Amino acid sequence: MKRYQLVLTSVVCSLLCMQLHAQCRNFVRNNCGEMMNGYVISENFNAAKLMPGDEAELKLTFSKGEDYRVAVCSHSVLGDVHWHISSDDAVSLFDNEQHDGTNYFDFRVPGTQELTIDVKVSPDNPRPVKPSACVAILIGKKVEL
Repeated sequence: MKRYQLVLTSVVCSLLCMQLHAQCRNFVRNNCGEMMNGYVISENFNAAKLMPGDEAELKLTFSKGEDYRVAVCSHSVLGDVHWHISSDDAVSLFDNEQHDGTNYFDFRVPGTQELTIDVKVSPDNPRPVKPSACVAILIGKKVEL
């Protein structure tokens, strides 16, 4: 009986995770595409449901000679989302708070390297119930014409 409950719980959790992932995909598809105009978006889907005060980190490799756009797209119910990009040796390459809270950054790396993108949802949210919503990190390469 316990094994049956464990299997059933696993199946339900898997279905809920798939549903949440699908909701984030739909949110990104319907709300974030325009910020990536002129860039080919990576096939990797980097999104999660976050709440005020939550943080997420993503490490990615960027190749020399490519022009990139990193964009962070979040649902408005979350309020301010702070994000920054740093190198492996903790050198800050970009911080959106130093650029009027912009949601994207265009750049070219001098050499192939791994960069870390840190995202933090502001804990200050006036809503009586903490909302949970999608935050996506989009990576795109410049379209060469």
